[in-house]
Amino acid sequence: MLRKRGKNEIKKQSIILCNPVFRVVTSWLWFIVGGVLVTLIILAGYGLNFAEVIELLGERRYLAVYIEIVSVGLLPLVLTLICRDNLMMYGLGLKGLRGSVSLSRLFVVVLFYIALLARGQLMSGLSPSPHLNFPWNIWYVIPGVFAWGPLEVFFFFWLVANTDRIFKSVDKIVSWGLILTVVIFSLAHILTTDIFNALYTGALFLILGLIYKYTKNSIGPIIAWTLVNGQVWFMVGMLWS
Repeated sequence: MLRKRGKNEIKKQSIILCNPVFRVVTSWLWFIVGGVLVTLIILAGYGLNFAEVIELLGERRYLAVYIEIVSVGLLPLVLTLICRDNLMMYGLGLKGLRGSVSLSRLFVVVLFYIALLARGQLMSGLSPSPHLNFPWNIWYVIPGVFAWGPLEVFFFFWLVANTDRIFKSVDKIVSWGLILTVVIFSLAHILTTDIFNALYTGALFLILGLIYKYTKNSIGPIIAWTLVNGQVWFMVGMLWS
């Protein structure tokens, strides 16, 4: 009897964790709460007050990789593993791969071409990458590229897919999941950047989201975002700074 009751409790918990409404709401809340918790841990570790921690993160931007990993990708990854999601839900498979890569390659080429015409270089406005001795540069570069590249895109598409499940718009290209996630994702970026950058990031993710929805594959957009994200370039720059 106790064993049966225990199984029922586990089943109920699994149903809650796999519910798309719970997943979407909790992930957006954790996006904020997780970032605050990591900031508080840094605060305690360095013995600084909040203002000093913000200043520290401005001076040592690579420390933000801890915030990015915990607040952005951790919860979606955990819920995906617990619920044993089919990764094809998030475009991680061979189906539509060729189209996904082709459209994403065009996206990257056009974006870099516009940047060259407008500014004369692929990336501009980047802060100089700080110098870190080996192995600390590797310690931050590898998770940094992963966090601001594949993990950030997975977080976005994970939310698109689960929001689409709520509104039953999975098969639509311009879906409620895509629209709402782009809007909230853009607004969230205002907390850490300026309005222009938030709108610019939102526009790029809208295009990448359309590629994902059209091809049912996210691998191309994952590669594309990793190539065009200035934060990734900043982290990689620590290898030779």
